[in-house]
Amino acid sequence: MPVLADKLPKIPRTSSLPTYSSVTEVELAELSPSTSPSSLPPTYDDATATATTTTASASTGRRDVTASSSSEPSLAAFAPTAHFQIETLGKQWLSLPVGTRPDPIPVHRVEAGSWDPGSLPVYVSLRFSRSDNSCHLVRGDDASQTPVCTTLYRFGPGRPPVFRLPESLVSPYGPPASPAGEPMQVDDNDGDEDDVVGANNGKLDLPIVSNSLITRAQRLKTPFGTLQWRYASSRERAAAVEGADDLLVCELMRRVAVASGKKTEEKVAATVAQFVRGPGTRTKGTGRSTAGNGGRLAVDLARWTDRKDGARDAVEVLVVASCVCMLKKEVDRRRVQQMMIMAGGAGS
Repeated sequence: MPVLADKLPKIPRTSSLPTYSSVTEVELAELSPSTSPSSLPPTYDDATATATTTTASASTGRRDVTASSSSEPSLAAFAPTAHFQIETLGKQWLSLPVGTRPDPIPVHRVEAGSWDPGSLPVYVSLRFSRSDNSCHLVRGDDASQTPVCTTLYRFGPGRPPVFRLPESLVSPYGPPASPAGEPMQVDDNDGDEDDVVGANNGKLDLPIVSNSLITRAQRLKTPFGTLQWRYASSRERAAAVEGADDLLVCELMRRVAVASGKKTEEKVAATVAQFVRGPGTRTKGTGRSTAGNGGRLAVDLARWTDRKDGARDAVEVLVVASCVCMLKKEVDRRRVQQMMIMAGGAGS
């Protein structure tokens, strides 16, 4: 044992422990018990509550749920400023695969959650033949039936519908405001030739194109920003709208730079509209299996309200016209399904 003791290195004895540096003392002071609760990290419940924002609408029992993450800014909650009831019977499963009757499609304004079917509609969509889905959207109180939007509807792949607006409705062509209140730049140079805004004899032509061959989502590039219509998932539908059988969402898109900084991609900037069909909102006489039937349209036009160039009216017209166009696409899809069933039955 004395031999081992001689081989061990001698450890110097110190009279006191080393002192902390001033920087460490400051950091420890910030973590003292006197720190206010607001500066502490949030608890699990608080973090969960801030990650999900829920708003309610008295007219439709609507809740908008928007999840936020650390990598993306949270979206503003959907707060509709106008509600409409679109009335159309659509197409039933048990019917021939032919076009629907060219009945006018009235669009009524909903006030305080109710509307009168006998009241004067705000808009009326007029179609003139069973074989042609092209239509005029006119104001309900306009005896001259001057179109505020003409939809040139063309059936078949590679032939997107075109919305034709009078130039006076969308002039000057300014970009929309972002949810933060700053002007949002509209990028028309994304390589897509089908969605380029074009002029035609003093009018503006805006095609609505499909995002891809495997999705029903449609994109409409306008002077006020790019709008995208898509079908919500069952989970999203259950979280956003109570008792809804079907939910279409119209979103305002914006281009943001990816991590590399060399490319950009489209991200959702805000929810512009929600089209709901359920027991209390869909057109009477139709069911959840009906294609292209009417329902309740809620629109948030707050970001365009203060503009002096008539942007609010133009966006409202585009949202209503594009929603009606989405219903017509449902009818076309139903006709194709019926044709396939009949062809399969004839070949068996």
